Amino acid sequence: MKFTKVSQTVATVLVFLFFGALVTGSMLSSCAPTGEEEVTISPERQKAIQDSLKREWEKKLNIAWSLGYENYKNKMYRDCLKHFWKVAELDTVERFPLVYNYLGESYINLDIPDSARIAYELGVENYPQKAYYHRNLAYILNAQGEIEEAIPQYKKAIELDDEPKADDYRVLGNLLIRSDRIDEAIPVYQKLIELDPSDPEAQNILAQVLKTTGDEDAALEAQEAALEKDPDNTKLMYSLGESYFNRGEYQKAVEKFKMYIERFPEDTYALEFLGNAYQNLGKFRDAIATYERILSLKPDNKKVLCEMATCYRELGQYPKARRTARQALNIDPDYGLAHIVIGEIYESAADDCISKREKRVTNIDDKLVYQLAFNEFAKAAEDLMYADLARRKMNYIKPEIPTTEDKFMHPNLTKARLDCYQWIY
Repeated sequence: MKFTKVSQTVATVLVFLFFGALVTGSMLSSCAPTGEEEVTISPERQKAIQDSLKREWEKKLNIAWSLGYENYKNKMYRDCLKHFWKVAELDTVERFPLVYNYLGESYINLDIPDSARIAYELGVENYPQKAYYHRNLAYILNAQGEIEEAIPQYKKAIELDDEPKADDYRVLGNLLIRSDRIDEAIPVYQKLIELDPSDPEAQNILAQVLKTTGDEDAALEAQEAALEKDPDNTKLMYSLGESYFNRGEYQKAVEKFKMYIERFPEDTYALEFLGNAYQNLGKFRDAIATYERILSLKPDNKKVLCEMATCYRELGQYPKARRTARQALNIDPDYGLAHIVIGEIYESAADDCISKREKRVTNIDDKLVYQLAFNEFAKAAEDLMYADLARRKMNYIKPEIPTTEDKFMHPNLTKARLDCYQWIY
């Protein structure tokens, strides 16, 4: 049965009269002499009054929520605030636990961070078991530069969340590092890698953090474990290959760079690492083959030409070594490294020639070849990038070059006469 506006007004007046009579009766009964009857309400009537009040409360709460959410949904953030605050005031039974979340987001969208912080703080206070309130409060605290206050909030969010979120660990780890709490950051990044093994940034950060503790082995183990879980993670392959190379573990570096190059066969940087690793292992033919792949992609790579020349020198192929190094000089006539490599070729040729004789004594022919090496090192010293290395090599070989007495004794001799040096001229 529907009430008209008049009947609703009459009913309202009757209710007020009824409650007025109750109050008046109560006051009179408190002043009445002992023995007079007090006004009482039956349990049924009390329940009816309570049900009526509850329905009125529910109506007001639902209207406030409906108006607040409708404005929020339509991005009318300023208009939704008063309604959501009304919900917060009326909701004594925690029917709308998201109310402080919507308040906080509305204030953020209105660029009022201090009010957003208050909303999230109330959320944490009223709903301490809700992870999202701790997370959102942590976000605001972090944005306001209060890192130490944000850290426990992120920790609490992680503790309460049924499904751990990689982003929580990512942010928490960053905050711990910024606070110089390295020991606490390590397990956070380890957990992050477990949750998201394809995150190369986390791998690198963990490796760097572990290195600061001096535990580089643990850093590599963490990366290897992550690669095992994510075997197609090429960034991890490259990172591990580079780390092993820098540690002098060249065979492991070869393994990782070969895995990487299978997927990126034209990555010249990875190919150069692979070639250098082969070279350091003494696998000069493998190194040369790798350098040739680079030169097929970048024929003007003068550094790779010098590395290849060095491999030919190690194999005792001195003429081919020099020709290869001179290719680098054709690209850049002032390239110091090419002059150093040519000097080393002459030096090795002289050492090799002396070692094959029964009497390993340096003669004037050997000294003339050492002089050629010295001259190349002197040219290299004009390149500032290689000047220090070139000067050290000049000082090392200087005692082997012809002396004033040698020149006096052999005034017309300018070229080495032995067969082992004939390829030079």
